[in-house]
Amino acid sequence: MGEEKKDELDKVVIKNDTLRKYFPRSFTPKQMEDTIIKLLDQWQRKQQRQNER
Repeated sequence: MGEEKKDELDKVVIKNDTLRKYFPRSFTPKQMEDTIIKLLDQWQRKQQRQNER
């Protein structure tokens, strides 16, 4: 039972209504997820470059 609680704490939940503001209606949840991950990767690389200065 302790493992279930830990797994719940490892999740981030963003409401669909919140996300839909930023994506075309035609996007599937998978496309939204892929785009978010891609943007986070780009952001992380940018942060790393700035921290190297």
